[in-house]
Amino acid sequence: MKRLLAPIGLMVSLVAAPAMAERTYFIAPMYGYTVGGTLDVTEKTTDEDGNSSRDTVGELKFDEGSHVGLMLGVETHDPGNIYLYYSKQGSAFKEGSFAPTSGIDVDVEFYHVGGSLYYPRGDFRPYITASVGATRVKPQTVYSNETFFSMGFGLGAEYLLFEHLAVTADYRAMVTAVDSSSTLVCNGSCALRVEGDTMIQSQFNIGLRARF
Repeated sequence: MKRLLAPIGLMVSLVAAPAMAERTYFIAPMYGYTVGGTLDVTEKTTDEDGNSSRDTVGELKFDEGSHVGLMLGVETHDPGNIYLYYSKQGSAFKEGSFAPTSGIDVDVEFYHVGGSLYYPRGDFRPYITASVGATRVKPQTVYSNETFFSMGFGLGAEYLLFEHLAVTADYRAMVTAVDSSSTLVCNGSCALRVEGDTMIQSQFNIGLRARF
């Protein structure tokens, strides 16, 4: 967990820094849609000689669905910004995924810090963005919550409606480094587990950005 908190602490200090000079802050509530998310499930097996190994027995897939998000940040002079990003998707382990978690509701949350670089064209402002932080997977059952390191990469654009209000839309590829875990698929004492892997999810967002 310390490795997850270190970059977050650094970025928070940058955002909070020079309260100092005159800065423009912003808040951006968002609504979007998330697709993707598949993990391999393995089972421990033992041969006649007592040697153990793990065999892939299925996949654990996340249902696609809507999510809500929020960004808080400060603009820079690049032009760009530094921000804190949070999103939450109420999903489920897709029916047909490997039992016993098939069909179970699960929340997927992202806690990120990041930055964007703009390429303004008048009131139209395309941008690229990148972020780093944590992904929290929370099954709505007795199974354990899990937190993993993750990164995000995206591109988008905003259009200024007024001086301090813009409509924004972006696409983000959220890449989660998943550690091997048995608690996402059973109570932790069984032979099944999710293997360490990279999980990629796509987020499509639209929202409003208010500056102050």
